[in-house]
Amino acid sequence: MKKIILLMFALVVFSCNKTEKKTEVTKTNFSKVDTTKISISQLETFDFPDEVQGCSCYFAKNKEDFMNQKYIYIDDYGNNAYVKMGGKLLKIAMEEGDFDPDHFDKVIKSDDYTIKIKGEKLPEMGETLMYVGKIIVEKKSGEKITSTIYGECGC
Repeated sequence: MKKIILLMFALVVFSCNKTEKKTEVTKTNFSKVDTTKISISQLETFDFPDEVQGCSCYFAKNKEDFMNQKYIYIDDYGNNAYVKMGGKLLKIAMEEGDFDPDHFDKVIKSDDYTIKIKGEKLPEMGETLMYVGKIIVEKKSGEKITSTIYGECGC
């Protein structure tokens, strides 16, 4: 009986260690991206960053891309926003502000970029809030890209 208990304990300990190592390895390294050299001719699609877990807002260009999980913007409800341009996934720190569920309106600024998002809430759809609207990404140099958005905010 003691051998079975020791074996079970060993399995639990080793399985916990594996999980911790996996989480550590999958973190995305954003610190080496030189944002001044990125052209913003197009917003590219990307998957959820490993850092985004739980409540978030995520938008695609249209409903079809949204259903196929081809996102052009993701944020984690107040800490960081993510967009992909020039083959680089950018992480932009954001300040948590007031959130009006009927009119999605955010302005996120970094040293190199300003992201403006405006959206109108679609009729209630479960536990999440669905929006349709527009995103504008503007680089400090004056380059600008505009796209439609379709997506949701929820937990």
